[in-house]
Amino acid sequence: MTIVLNILVVFALTLILTKSKILAGKREFVEQRYDAAKVGNQSPGWVHKLWHAIMTCPMCSGFWVAIPICFFYPAYGLFVDVLVVFSANWLVHCLENLLFFSGKLAEDVSDIDFEEISQSKFIKLIERNLRKFLDRRDK
Repeated sequence: MTIVLNILVVFALTLILTKSKILAGKREFVEQRYDAAKVGNQSPGWVHKLWHAIMTCPMCSGFWVAIPICFFYPAYGLFVDVLVVFSANWLVHCLENLLFFSGKLAEDVSDIDFEEISQSKFIKLIERNLRKFLDRRDK
């Protein structure tokens, strides 16, 4: 039961860190500092990269959040717990992204008058929404 609880706690914390409105201002601040560090041909320093990854990437923050959670609430051992919790967290975030994209796509499709649109325009609409989703995810 401890491992399931750890998975849920890590997922909740990474969701709060990377996607919630509560920390949107902090994420924006980190994004601005990260972009400001890209002056000229310079790349951001390791501190900027670290905070940017932790605040914007569910996989990165999931790993770092899993370590203390599994350390304080062990089930099978720190190494195994971190791997299991991190992997499950990644799968849950992938499922969450899939459901979010499916919902957005269904919302966009529901606004279409199918009598006025041809099949090629419908496919282009799906492709455009998929590109917007992937571009937003890559940022």
